[in-house]
Amino acid sequence: MQENGQHHVARIDETVTSANLHERAEAIAVPDFDYVQQGIDAVISAVARHGQRGEPKPKGGAEH
Repeated sequence: MQENGQHHVARIDETVTSANLHERAEAIAVPDFDYVQQGIDAVISAVARHGQRGEPKPKGGAEH
């Protein structure tokens, strides 16, 4: 993560120096985002919102 707290895509480019090479390589190997958890959180949030709409639940089984 950058020092200003914003997420970024780590990469090896012309801005890499011998002083920051290790930090850049580590940022590539261990990304800032947990992409799996981010997806799981989105699904859980959508399901929770869907359940709070106040829609009546079907009686007597599944309706198509």
